[in-house]
Amino acid sequence: MNGTGAWRLLRTAAPRRALLTGTLLAVAAELGGAALLGVSGWFLATCAVVTLQANTTWSWMYPSGAVRTLALARTGLRYLERLVSHRTLLTTTVALRTRLARGAARLTPRELRGQRDGTLLTRLTSDVETVAGLPANVCAPLTAAVTTACLVEILLLWATPLLGAAELVVWAAGLTCVRQAHRRTRAHLRTAADARSALRTVLLGSRAAFDELRCLDAVPQARESATTAMAAVESAEWAAARAERLGRLGLRLLAAAGQAAVLVTALCAAPRQPVAVVVGDVLLMAAGWELLERLPRLVNLLSEAGDAAGRLAPLAAEEPLASPRRPTAPVLATVGLPLPGSSAALTSTLSGAGPLLVTGPNGSGKSTLLGQLAGRIPAPRGTVVLDGTPVHELPARVVAETVTLVEADDWLADDTVAANLRQAAPSADAATLRAALEAVGLAALPLGTPVGPGGRLLSHGQRRRLAIARAVLRRPPVLLLDEPTAGLDRPTAEALLTALFRALPETSVVIALQDQDLGLLDRPPVSVVHLGGEDRDATGPAGPVAVDRGRGAVRAAAARAS
Repeated sequence: MNGTGAWRLLRTAAPRRALLTGTLLAVAAELGGAALLGVSGWFLATCAVVTLQANTTWSWMYPSGAVRTLALARTGLRYLERLVSHRTLLTTTVALRTRLARGAARLTPRELRGQRDGTLLTRLTSDVETVAGLPANVCAPLTAAVTTACLVEILLLWATPLLGAAELVVWAAGLTCVRQAHRRTRAHLRTAADARSALRTVLLGSRAAFDELRCLDAVPQARESATTAMAAVESAEWAAARAERLGRLGLRLLAAAGQAAVLVTALCAAPRQPVAVVVGDVLLMAAGWELLERLPRLVNLLSEAGDAAGRLAPLAAEEPLASPRRPTAPVLATVGLPLPGSSAALTSTLSGAGPLLVTGPNGSGKSTLLGQLAGRIPAPRGTVVLDGTPVHELPARVVAETVTLVEADDWLADDTVAANLRQAAPSADAATLRAALEAVGLAALPLGTPVGPGGRLLSHGQRRRLAIARAVLRRPPVLLLDEPTAGLDRPTAEALLTALFRALPETSVVIALQDQDLGLLDRPPVSVVHLGGEDRDATGPAGPVAVDRGRGAVRAAAARAS
């Protein structure tokens, strides 16, 4: 059990006054409940004894009033504790998610790409909820249970030292039982977490390749794999729940033993201790053990919060990462970057306007090369630097200020056209959004048009152009386009590229196109990188060529490796 990280993270986000107030109210409510049970037992037993003795001088009004007062106080305190705890939960959740979302911007593009399977979303939802729920789910009930148990033990030691010593032994046995149950439960929960991760991988992979699986008639095999993974998750979770139930059962047996010890020891001292007091002691012990039966569950929640805080630690770093100083015109350069599927290496500099073409047939590595330029895919050798700093070492926020990559199948939110465009420019007005759509040939598409999950309500060409319009709104110094004309007829593709260069006159554009699409450009490219064949440039065989922007000429080439 390691909840240190969770408490440290919670302390930086939760309002301390509300946290302390909720804990004190919970302690007061549980103490009131224990006192209510003890006083009620004593009151009922005393009433029975007085009735048998026909004692008409004993007044029941004061004990009855005490019982009612304790009952009302307990109810009111619990209600106030719930209000304070829920407000603390909401405040903490908002503060943590805001802080962690800013922390996600410090991740490198490669790290962000590695969490596209939903890992980052899980961190910002379930892990944050686990940590933010500590005050209401763990802190308040755990403090209340421990405080109540300690006060009950102090009362027993003060009344009968022998009885208090016996109960200390029973408490120690109870804590040992909780520790053993926690270890078994944690082992099963770790197994369940691994199985759940495997299930998520199976489901996401099957979902992404569903069309291919259906064409290959492999859907039954994928369904069987998902069913097997789900059965492993359910089995591990059932084993964890069983270990937790056994821990609670052990505590209940120890509670029965402790109450029996109280009863026997108190009855043996009956001449000195009235029967009504004995009954009150037994019920007071029952109240304490009822709270401690929750201890296995609380310990497990605390451990889960510690694990969640550990996963959130990379996003929760308080020190902001300083952005490197940038000149007015950011420079993206490659030094000895190997070309995919080739023995050549690329040395080029992208700074200022001008298209650079990456051509080759399907599977030649065009998308891989663009991903390396954007820092999303690691390069085996060579370096891609942005103003002298390797791209893979820069935070995604810093890279996004200069480089924008539009992938072949870029992601669209299940929202309207306007909402997808405003992901790039949140404060853009309707006129600006329509201008971006017009630049990509989507002027007839209304801003309020829903795009559906992943943009399925749009055609393939519309999805591609909407993603490009979103990139146009960013006006990046370097724009990387992965086959932007795929799925478009020739007139539309030519109009798209022409309008794109007109809308971004100062942007250095790197376009991946197939060989048959080279004629779509209305201007000669400043450089061409050919993949998937003989190493050659736009005019003939390639040789070692350098890039010199300072003289106003762009020269990019592939240097054949020796």
